[in-house]
Amino acid sequence: MARQKALTPGVIDALNCVRVCDPQTPGLQIEALPGGRKRWQYRRRLPRTSVVVKLVLGTFPAHSIAAAREWAAVLNEQVEAGIDPREERARLSMTVARAHGLYMQAVREGRSSRAKRINKPRTIAEKIEIFQRDVAPTIGQRVIYDVTETDLVRLVDRKGKTAKVRANRLAVELKVFFGWAASLRGTEVGLEIDPARRLGDLKYPETPRTRTLTLEEIGWFLQGLVHEEHHFQRGMLLWLLTAARLSEVIRARWEEIVDGISTIPASRAKNTVAHTIALGPLGRSLMQTNDEWVFPAEKCEGPRTTGWYKARDRVRLRMEQQAGRPIERFTPHDFRRTARSNTKRLNVDYETAEAMLNHVKKGMERTYDLYGLEEEKRAWFLRWENEIAGIARRVRVAGMLGLP
Repeated sequence: MARQKALTPGVIDALNCVRVCDPQTPGLQIEALPGGRKRWQYRRRLPRTSVVVKLVLGTFPAHSIAAAREWAAVLNEQVEAGIDPREERARLSMTVARAHGLYMQAVREGRSSRAKRINKPRTIAEKIEIFQRDVAPTIGQRVIYDVTETDLVRLVDRKGKTAKVRANRLAVELKVFFGWAASLRGTEVGLEIDPARRLGDLKYPETPRTRTLTLEEIGWFLQGLVHEEHHFQRGMLLWLLTAARLSEVIRARWEEIVDGISTIPASRAKNTVAHTIALGPLGRSLMQTNDEWVFPAEKCEGPRTTGWYKARDRVRLRMEQQAGRPIERFTPHDFRRTARSNTKRLNVDYETAEAMLNHVKKGMERTYDLYGLEEEKRAWFLRWENEIAGIARRVRVAGMLGLP
């Protein structure tokens, strides 16, 4: 049992394998440890409970008598108010960033939603990007229990002033994250009130993109590619020929191309359904590489993921010079829409056009009609490549673009 004794440096130095209570400060004790070290600790029962609060400060003289008494006085204020200081300490350590780390662990393990599905790498990367770009710099170090609805509304409003679509994505992710933290799935955080529950009311109107390139613009685009670096030239031509998404093209591996057929595996496809693209002669030549990646990065292992939009901007500037007028901005995804919009003109049926984009069938058809339309897709991709090759010949750049 601890004894009470007036504490002075001399008394503490003389302690030998005993524990002494400070008569001036309830709960504060100093213990002599084997080896001669003296350690401050705190032991006090919460009022009207059997819970004993036990905490350790550190050693003497690293922590002086005055410092130890000040530390214990703060603990006494909490204990006498019926608050367990250990819970308060855990509470203060649960920042938004720490809670998000627990959330992302649940996301990777498929514990973040009622569906209990493991998220795709692309979804996980998007969640991390949104948090690091739009959340962490502002409230990442705030205690999550102190975050209010007003704080989150300000975050979304600030984003909405410059990027309405991204503001909507931010609102959705905040709603999912804080909803998890306030649910039984997020008991590690234990948020009692969800400050994001009404963020769905902030949704900004989104205008669906309708941009397609005309055949004349495709001609200017091909002319603009002539003076582009070879890897960017290859990649942008493949955007047009394959009607695939940007990430599906630039992250392609050489091993995914077998006998002239490029397979986008389920792990990289947006809808988690593997997609095959039968390449024509030009497509096969554009996919040639001596590396693991079809478009290897210059300075590190992995695919080339940067520089594509700057290359697009350079090509668009050359297009404007060819056209003698401004050219409406276009994105890699607009080539996908352009290919789909030309299917009727080229007498391609609806089912093949949808399969070419890897759009899955709906309803009972998805369950019972499992025909893959591989030959029909092959015919379409060859027809579309011939169409592009014909335009390249008309604008006299076929040879410069390496058409077979």
